Amino acid sequence: MKVLVTGGAGRLGSVVCKELLRIGHDVLATDQRFLAGLSVPQRLADLCDAHAVYPLLEGCEAVVHLGNIPNLSLGPSPQVVLSRNAAMNTNVFRAAVDLGVRRIVFASSIQAMIRLEEGRSADTPPRIPYFPLDGEAPADPGNNFYGLSKEFGERTLRVLSERFPELVCTALRFPLLVGAWFYERAALPLPTSALNFSEALTYLDFSDAARLVGLVLDRQGPGYHQYFPAQAINLEGYTAGRVLSEFFPHIPRRLPPEQIETLVDRSALEQDFGFRPAPPLTVRVAQR
Repeated sequence: MKVLVTGGAGRLGSVVCKELLRIGHDVLATDQRFLAGLSVPQRLADLCDAHAVYPLLEGCEAVVHLGNIPNLSLGPSPQVVLSRNAAMNTNVFRAAVDLGVRRIVFASSIQAMIRLEEGRSADTPPRIPYFPLDGEAPADPGNNFYGLSKEFGERTLRVLSERFPELVCTALRFPLLVGAWFYERAALPLPTSALNFSEALTYLDFSDAARLVGLVLDRQGPGYHQYFPAQAINLEGYTAGRVLSEFFPHIPRRLPPEQIETLVDRSALEQDFGFRPAPPLTVRVAQR
């Protein structure tokens, strides 16, 4: 299958390109910068320019759309992050439909479904809909313009899939994506104040994310689908119930506390793709 990977020079994109190449796909990468050693053809382009997107997608059978500003801190302003991401998403999705590209995988975000309000203090917890958390949570980014850009992308794919039933559209609501740096930092005891509660104690390794993209391309059926591909961080000495009672006491539970073994429900991913990430990371919590 010929696949265009947008954002191919990014931390996730470069791993996805190598994984898709490994499993036999014909891969073309595009980004605004060139990455030496990627091992797939690369085309420099600005996805905010609709006219630049069509030549990239011509002849492709699928697109893996990762090419967004990845968070508010990397944009000059929230307005620019929202406007540029929305433009990139719209241009890629519309061009794919026009050119007969029928498989679309979109890197959405956990921030589309939990509220990380702009301007909140570091110790203000996010608004999480429920636990165990899964991909079916309703979109609720609040005034987080990055989350809004991802919600808009999801909504666009849903609308397009209703209009064109042959489309295969998948939004992956990624949590914090991590590599070696994360495991090195997590090897030390951490005070609870240093734990990344903004991502609801969840993460996913880049390699697992790339492997899932390959599975989605090969196995997903028509229609719109969304998932939360995440691994829950284990806190040493804590059960899932204790984590919920101490750190998320006001978040609704979908199961009785004694039945909750993890903060993430991946049953849809296991059923649809047989996907299971690497075993969870265990973090030692420093004495308070």
